[in-house]
Amino acid sequence: MIRAFELAFAQLTTDPKLRGVLWQSLLLSLILQIAVIALAWWGLDSFATFKWQWVNGLIHWLGGGAVIVVGLLLFPASFGIVVSIFMERIADIVEARHYPALGPARGIPIWTGIWTGVVFLLVLIAINLAMLPFYILALFVAGLGVVLFYAINGWLTARMYYEQVALRRRKPADVKAWRKANAGILWLTGIVIVFLGTIPVLNLLVPVVGTAAMVHVAQTLKAPAAPGRPFDPPARAR
Repeated sequence: MIRAFELAFAQLTTDPKLRGVLWQSLLLSLILQIAVIALAWWGLDSFATFKWQWVNGLIHWLGGGAVIVVGLLLFPASFGIVVSIFMERIADIVEARHYPALGPARGIPIWTGIWTGVVFLLVLIAINLAMLPFYILALFVAGLGVVLFYAINGWLTARMYYEQVALRRRKPADVKAWRKANAGILWLTGIVIVFLGTIPVLNLLVPVVGTAAMVHVAQTLKAPAAPGRPFDPPARAR
């Protein structure tokens, strides 16, 4: 898994095609970050409707810091939209360089990918908002809130990234079987993607680097115990 991210970052620095996709994804990522912060501020501002003005004033006073926290919690939700739009191009570029023996992928329709990204965004927002009280409470237990945040979002992110990559070459039933057989390594990959997504500036690279890394991880997964055709025979990275 570590090797997958090494290969992803290395190609990003040497491959002009991948860097071209990066600049486009950067613009979209910035727009989505602003939208996420604006959504978080709107939600908190709408919450300040108590009849006691001092309570509303306190909410607004704490709003600045709270918006940053909520925006951070919701930021992973924006990954899905960016990945759904650029995933095909990123995966094709990575496979062409490192796994040419695989040949062209069947691919998935662009609108299917975008819809998957939108659903992922909505689910992630809903889950994180529902978990927000638990995050806050867990913060008082030796950083348990941070662990909980990375664990939940890592699992969801891994599922979305892997399915987007794998569905280009396999049927949904096969993708599900491989995902279940490799839940641990995929979950860990998702946690790393989310962790990188919480680092300022570096988080703007996550859609590209995360997708590229997941392409490499997909080539190292073990076959499911149930009979079925493999995802693809691993090809040696060059």
